[in-house]
Amino acid sequence: MTKYWQHIIISMIFLGGGSNVVFSQEPESLKKIEILDDLGDVSDVFRESFFEALKQRAITNYDKAISALERCIETNPKPIALYHELGKNYLDLKVYDQAENNFKKVLEEKPNDRYVLELLFEVYFKQRKYTESIEVVEKLAAFDSMYKEQLANLYFLEERYDDALRVVDELIEELGMDSYRDKLRKKIALKISNPDSQITRLEEKIAENPKEEQNYLNLIYLYGQDNQVDKAFGTAQLLLEQKPKSQLAHLALYKFYLDNNNTDEAISSMKIVLASDKIDAESKYKVINDFLIFVDKNPSYESKLIEVTKVFSEDSGSSKVFTEIGNYFYEKDKKEVALNYYERGLKDNASNFGILKKMLLLQLDLKRYEKVKEGSELAIEMYPSQPILYLVNGVSMVNLNKYEEAIDILSIGMDYIIDDLKMESDFYDQIGEAYLKMGNQAKASEYKERSIQLKKKS
Repeated sequence: MTKYWQHIIISMIFLGGGSNVVFSQEPESLKKIEILDDLGDVSDVFRESFFEALKQRAITNYDKAISALERCIETNPKPIALYHELGKNYLDLKVYDQAENNFKKVLEEKPNDRYVLELLFEVYFKQRKYTESIEVVEKLAAFDSMYKEQLANLYFLEERYDDALRVVDELIEELGMDSYRDKLRKKIALKISNPDSQITRLEEKIAENPKEEQNYLNLIYLYGQDNQVDKAFGTAQLLLEQKPKSQLAHLALYKFYLDNNNTDEAISSMKIVLASDKIDAESKYKVINDFLIFVDKNPSYESKLIEVTKVFSEDSGSSKVFTEIGNYFYEKDKKEVALNYYERGLKDNASNFGILKKMLLLQLDLKRYEKVKEGSELAIEMYPSQPILYLVNGVSMVNLNKYEEAIDILSIGMDYIIDDLKMESDFYDQIGEAYLKMGNQAKASEYKERSIQLKKKS
């Protein structure tokens, strides 16, 4: 039967944006047919009151719906559909104890009614009764394995971390890894103070199925959390022995090689990770970030950093990596290289003011005036109140011999300067420069003098 799905965001769940708690509800038209079958042989008075209850519920008159249902019970208390409907109306009125009592009456006769279980879960969860919620969701997981995500979250809230980790691993085995489950697993693993039981469980899983990569990665992560570095490294090597072409193994190996100054091996592993289409962008970003930290301490490997990124495809999510490398070279004042990486990462940074500003200033320093003109015009459309954009646009116009346009744009930009004498002075300088190149010596001297006076004040 078709179902409607309602989503309630759990803001208190520990993963940033939260997780979806799913409660399902059948369309009222289909439910009405099912209820008719459930009612059995009842009187006309009963039917009239019952359908009055459905009508009142449909127009959100929950109190009147409850009154009509109570008249039905006075006539015939046996049909279980009555208590199902009562529970829903009480739930909508937030009278949770009555909703719970009525749903439990239904479950006495239909203990595996999925939709009543979902409604009871909603009752408990809205009251933050996580222990009771767990009991219900454990039953719901038999209907849909996606409920295991909810179950893991609930175990986490109840500080049952071993159970939470076990359930997440079961879900990963059934449906595979994705970014949410990966974050969920790591968050739970961080809370485990004694990982011995989890380590034993994963070692047993590896023995049972030595070709399953995810178990190795989970074990490596746990060893890492427990500072058992040698065992983590050994597990990564074991994975590579079992699956010589494993790309995921190198996601662990590169860090061990870096930490032990086995730089050639580290670079080889990083190249495999960055070229892989099986490894998510966030993990690749971490690899680059680790290497940037290494290169910052070992500048002789800068050329290797550029070499490593050549294998990194410019696909979705790569902008963050290119931007981070751009920032590194920007701080080192390597303008050409920094600009190159910023431009490669521009796809996802087109509206990032900080990056746009850096790019425009680098292009000015490198005398790429046409690019500055075009880029600053687009940036002004997005950020019309940022004076620095008018300034760089004016500088580009001056250098492109478009003096009148430069004066116009610089004059507009000055209206947005607030308490910044240095910037105001720069604007006067450029306006003076434009007048000078136009041959208007008087105006040029006037604006140059204004600039000098402001510089004295600043």
